[in-house]
Amino acid sequence: MLTSVPVGWLWLLAAASTALSSCLLGSWIPFRKFRIAYPVTMVTGGAILVVVCRVKGFGLAEALVMYSCAHIGLTLGLLPQRALFRDVLERWRRGEPTHHLKVPRRHQFFLAFCVVGVSFAGFALTR
Repeated sequence: MLTSVPVGWLWLLAAASTALSSCLLGSWIPFRKFRIAYPVTMVTGGAILVVVCRVKGFGLAEALVMYSCAHIGLTLGLLPQRALFRDVLERWRRGEPTHHLKVPRRHQFFLAFCVVGVSFAGFALTR
């Protein structure tokens, strides 16, 4: 279904999902190094994904859809943790220890559910 869309639109979807993910996570984790490293890492990972998909016999359209869906799932899955990110940052800036702050299990399960669920939806939409 999505693979019938022109590839230019899929590139736009991939760019928009990367930009949205980078902007949101950059506002939740306001470190300059993170704001630079996160998009670079994600784009590099996306390029590797495209190469691996092409080697395994998947087309460019399928790779772009999966890349976009992974970003959407990651962003949705990290929504409940944004308060924890800010709390850790504030404690870190005050010099307080942050090693005792743990991500709740329900947030971990929600993150995994979102990434896997949206990836499966993207996979279903490529067939």
